[in-house]
Amino acid sequence: MRYTHAFPGIARPCDGMPRTSAEWEHLYRGAVLALSVSAVRDVIASSYDRVLIDEYQDCNHGQHQLAIALSGIVPTIIFGDPMQGIFEFAGATLSWEREIHNHFPFAGTLETPHRWAGKNPELGAWIAQTRQKLMAGEPIDLADGPITYRQSDDAFDMATFFDGIDAREGTQAAIHCNKAICYRLAQATRGGFQAIEEMAAGRLQNFAAAWDASPNQDQRLAAINSLMQECFHVKQLAENEAPNQDDAAMAEEMGLVAADLGGKAGALAAHRLFAIAKMRPSWRLFRREIWRDGEKAIAELGAGRVKSMTEAAASIRQRVTNSGRKMPLRTVSTPLLLKGLEFDHVVIPNAAHFLGERSANAKLFYVAISRATQTLTISASNRLIVFPKPQI
Repeated sequence: MRYTHAFPGIARPCDGMPRTSAEWEHLYRGAVLALSVSAVRDVIASSYDRVLIDEYQDCNHGQHQLAIALSGIVPTIIFGDPMQGIFEFAGATLSWEREIHNHFPFAGTLETPHRWAGKNPELGAWIAQTRQKLMAGEPIDLADGPITYRQSDDAFDMATFFDGIDAREGTQAAIHCNKAICYRLAQATRGGFQAIEEMAAGRLQNFAAAWDASPNQDQRLAAINSLMQECFHVKQLAENEAPNQDDAAMAEEMGLVAADLGGKAGALAAHRLFAIAKMRPSWRLFRREIWRDGEKAIAELGAGRVKSMTEAAASIRQRVTNSGRKMPLRTVSTPLLLKGLEFDHVVIPNAAHFLGERSANAKLFYVAISRATQTLTISASNRLIVFPKPQI
């Protein structure tokens, strides 16, 4: 064999690449057209013996046409799980029966539950059975199986997150479909669970743009304060409770440092503010990832390695994209961001919220429950939950 190459199901944009759906579709049409050129076909045929395409459930129609064109040149094998096709909102709506299998005949299903082997085979078997019920649109009994069911319709019921937490060794994830609620949940846990960011890091880019557009100390401080409010849970003093002296001293120091934000050393002052904020006894950081990347971006600007905060933020996120992110021990995020990952323990607060999703709700639920390898905790007001039969 000369080369075997794997193509991901969804192309991820990076600098200089298309970003809109229309731009990607134009790119795919151009690629398909290029594959009709004999010289191009000869190069591909002489370079590859086989093409493997993974995560095919995430492919859209343009990618499907490209795969078909490749299969006319080199033997092509695709892999995918229809029940993990949660990118319907992005155009990944191919029908396996009507569109995919016409060109890539069904070869078989992998049956060995490697994820749960040696960890919790009973949980793996329950998830597999639940998968079949979800595909058939049958009711799921959350109180019948090797999982923990809690009767609660409140996603912010902290007992769902913390009851029995001392017995959970290893990685943990709480999963909710709404990104904004994930941030609020992380805040409600006072940083006990950390929210993670999408790879594009839109909030970091917004902070960088606000900094670059701020000509003075007041506006730069406003940009930092806005980000602080979205990243820290601040403990409120109880009635007659005396302020923490260390915290009061740090607050005073931050006020003095903030006075230098408008000068030439503004980035250095901002970096100091970021560092002090993490140390304040009454503050709990619940969006550690974006705060860390913001701190790194400020350091880049302060060292003169970039000309703007926007350039610094883009550089930091590109590094994360290239090297991969380090997940916190306890995470709260969406199925979209956690897809492909696994955790020792998974918590799903108020499972009924999945029914409110406009598309792929049964698939989103399946992706969420199948992240767990050892324990799965689900809260809902009713032990029975029924999803509409999904598109397969």
